[in-house]
Order: sequence, then C-alpha cells, then structure tokens
Amino acid sequence: MVLSDDAIQFAEQFSDITSNPNYRMLKAVPRHGSTNTYDHSVRVAEMAYHMAPKFGVDSVSAARVGLLHDFCLVDYRKGDPVGHNGRMYCFYHPEDAVENSEKEGYKLSEKEKKAIRSHMFPLATSVPTSRLAYILTLSDKIVATQESFANAVESYMRFKMLLNAKRLKAVRVLHRDHSDELWTR
Repeated sequence: MVLSDDAIQFAEQFSDITSNPNYRMLKAVPRHGSTNTYDHSVRVAEMAYHMAPKFGVDSVSAARVGLLHDFCLVDYRKGDPVGHNGRMYCFYHPEDAVENSEKEGYKLSEKEKKAIRSHMFPLATSVPTSRLAYILTLSDKIVATQESFANAVESYMRFKMLLNAKRLKAVRVLHRDHSDELWTR
C-alpha cells in the first residue's frame, strides 16, 4: 500500500518530522502486512488532522502525535533486540515513541505524550484521557484495519484461482474417467 499524492503533500507540511533521517528509517520497518511504519504514521496523522477540528482539538497537535505515535524502530515481526523485560511490542512501543521523539528534539506537551502512550488502548494498559488521545487511538485503529485488509481482495482472488484450478483439474479427470467408462462399454 503506497501513500496517495495527498498524503505525500500532507507529510511535506510536517517536514521538520518527516525529513528527519532517523524518522525516515521507519520506511524500513514493516507494518500490518501491506505497508511500512512511515507510511502508516502519515496516514494516521492525516486522518487525525482532519478529525481534530470536529472535536475541538488542535489539528497540528493531532498531526504531530499521529506522525510520532509509532516512532519505534523495532520490527515487531522479528522480535525485540533491545529487550524491554520480555514485554510485548504493543505494550512498550508507545513509550519508545515518546522517548525517541524527545531524543530527536520534538517538544511534546504532557497531553501529547499521554496520547501517544495510550494509542494502543485497549491492548495496552494506558487509557486515553483526552479528546486528542481518543482521536489518535481511533485514527490508528481505522488506518491499521484498512492496511491489514489492503491485500485481502488480492489474496481472495489468488485463493479463488487456486480453487478454480483444482476444480478444473478435477473436472478434467472426471471427464476423462467418464469417457473411459463409456469407451469400455
């Protein structure tokens, strides 16, 4: 799944984050089977940005937490080389995202930090406590669902082709058996 032209233009508005070399490393971290963490974060940020005014939340703040919410360079499919005391990725990566954001010099308010830390609700133990946090959590879930099912149609079509191929082979065998039966009579 690739970013739309609108999403690319949106990301350019926040080039202080999206052009950061360490942040751009997220392009190498897979996400949801159809994309990477950089593209996922841009989609989440764009959705949060557009939702924010409807809920009386600052759009720029919503975009920033959307961009930074998964700023963790661990490929969750390969395991964690750092440790994290055996905790699962869904529990520690929001904390790492806040830590990595601060290391890169992004000043986050306490509300923004809490929003990022709670975006995995209900999987993680941190509960959203603000409208900003709920917008981030909801945007992340919607985008993650879209990304997770992005390949579903293609996978279904391949599965259907496999089934049809087996069925056609079975029909050919039946036809051949049937004609053999008629031939011997």
